[in-house]
Amino acid sequence: MTLYILLSIVTEFKVVIFIILFFYGYKLLMRFLAPKVVEKAADKIYQDMKDREAAQNRHSVRKGDITIDYKDKKPKQYRRGDGDYIEFEEIDDKK
Repeated sequence: MTLYILLSIVTEFKVVIFIILFFYGYKLLMRFLAPKVVEKAADKIYQDMKDREAAQNRHSVRKGDITIDYKDKKPKQYRRGDGDYIEFEEIDDKK
């Protein structure tokens, strides 16, 4: 019976030691890891704000301003059902 009591006390002592070690290990890990995580999150937020501001400046047009939007030039593709395609050049008749 005394052996059982002694084993239960030792088991409880192991649990308490494990909890204390886990707590201090977590605390030590967060001391070094948390600043890196916060810094990375702040950098991401800053970059998103910068991108949003640049996009807003690109799209803000005052009245009377002239803007030229360039579209991607894709070669025209003709399908067989579109009809015949004839390439020609204009010739100036100067007499």
